[in-house]
Amino acid sequence: MKGLIPLCDWLNQAPAHPVAISHDGPVGHDAFTQQVARCYWQLSSAKPGQRWAVYHADTLVFLAWVLALWQRGCTVCVPGDNRPGTNERLSNRVSGFVGDYPVELSSVDQTASETVSIPEWRALDTGFPALEIYTSGSTGEPKPVQKTFAQLQSELEALEALWPDHHDAVVVTTVTHQHLYGLTFRLFWPLCRGQLFESSQCQFSEEIFQRAHQYAHFSLVSTPSHLSRFNPVLDWDEVEPRCVAVVSSAAPLMREDSLAVAALLHAPVREIYGSSETGALAWRIQGDREESPWQLLPGVKGELTADATLKVSAPQVTGGCQTLSDRVVMAADGRFRLLGRTDRIAKIEGKRVSLVEIEQQAEQQPLIKLARSLVLNGRRTEVGLVAELTDEGNKILQSHGKRALVQQLKAALSRCFEPVVLPRRWRFVSHMPYNAQGKITVESLKTLFQADSTKWPNILSQTAEAASAELMLHVPASLIYFDGHFAGNPILPGITQVHWAAHYGRELLGVEGVFCRLEAAKFQQVIFPESQVRLELEYQAEKNKLVFRYVSDKGGHSSGRICFS
Repeated sequence: MKGLIPLCDWLNQAPAHPVAISHDGPVGHDAFTQQVARCYWQLSSAKPGQRWAVYHADTLVFLAWVLALWQRGCTVCVPGDNRPGTNERLSNRVSGFVGDYPVELSSVDQTASETVSIPEWRALDTGFPALEIYTSGSTGEPKPVQKTFAQLQSELEALEALWPDHHDAVVVTTVTHQHLYGLTFRLFWPLCRGQLFESSQCQFSEEIFQRAHQYAHFSLVSTPSHLSRFNPVLDWDEVEPRCVAVVSSAAPLMREDSLAVAALLHAPVREIYGSSETGALAWRIQGDREESPWQLLPGVKGELTADATLKVSAPQVTGGCQTLSDRVVMAADGRFRLLGRTDRIAKIEGKRVSLVEIEQQAEQQPLIKLARSLVLNGRRTEVGLVAELTDEGNKILQSHGKRALVQQLKAALSRCFEPVVLPRRWRFVSHMPYNAQGKITVESLKTLFQADSTKWPNILSQTAEAASAELMLHVPASLIYFDGHFAGNPILPGITQVHWAAHYGRELLGVEGVFCRLEAAKFQQVIFPESQVRLELEYQAEKNKLVFRYVSDKGGHSSGRICFS
């Protein structure tokens, strides 16, 4: 198919080809438009000009509601989550909620499944405000950003002009469509070019590996938080010819991570730079020797401001022109490098969050008198929070301990924030670390976060013979390897399991040599925090191979052979 289908008239112009791939297989055009029609008739109470919130993990269900609301002349509000605090904030802004919401909040009966008549679909005006998305403002209050069909289409045309090939590759993804990056690259771009996309997202590298075997060609839409933990232990050579490209956005990707993923998948890793207000603006593919600069997308113009920030103009940019909050250095050819942000908006695991808003929400809790949040960059980027407690907070700290207090505060903050952006490290102080000028500096806050990280399991018991060993391990929740792997559902990475096996093989069985490769690796069941597992080791000295197996009452978790040279 040549050219993009206009998003504002997709229902009329889309060919009768499969639209996406669900757990049950390809979803045909007729079946999907019937789903849209059911949503349309269920929205009989929707009036033109109204705003409706849509949230659903399944991309096709989400898309059906979006298209139906557009046909009703409504603007679709796309929140990043469906947490109670987010819902409360939206309740005064929207006329209704559809998708995955509590029954008492859902605005229509979503249980109907009968066949309905197909309405006469209408082409929508390109200037219509199709979407309203939300971005963390510098004052802490999420800021609505509207997008017209013309703006969305302009961004898609720029991407298609730059990368017009591989329409036959199925889009596999680790990102949600509940923000602009996911909407554009996971949903709207493949939808308008007639490219199949999966309706559900992957959580782990192992899922990507399994799904990649199902398709002749695939492209991966992901984020730095996933790509930085890409599991190199899996035999990616099996899917080498199938991956055509990797797309990453939400935050800059470390060059070594970009090169590592590109080498494993034998495909270019295209990073995208932009914001909710601007859409995609620039791109880069990392070079072998040094960090590559960003270059603007077709149709985007950029200039350097007096305070070294980037001012951009393009049809897809809200207001036509925006000055970004990143400081940059720009070359004569227009390419640029990022130097860091000028505001207090942080990117945590690809999620944009206002540190001001975290402080405001924390100080609304009866246990906290004063709060300051900061970004801590270690092996993982995470939020830290320093707090002066109220008398009530101090009583809980003294009587129940820090762990109980943190759990109570995190539960309260989770009403407004996704797990990935919640503070992971906490310090409770009697007085904030003010300097001589009466200011609280980031440096003084960082000094409060100096503690050894937990990198090893607790050994409950161990036995060792000449060529074999057995260890009973307790896997503490405080392990650094659980941080961001993955938010809300932490599991022990496969590469960590291999690392532990090699470490204890050297320590107990005298294994020598340099790690060479992994053979017959299998990861059957994930290992969760606070698990007890048995690690069985056997050293084949004549082959210089270490056989490992992790088992528990649940059965086998992982196994393989580590080869040394």
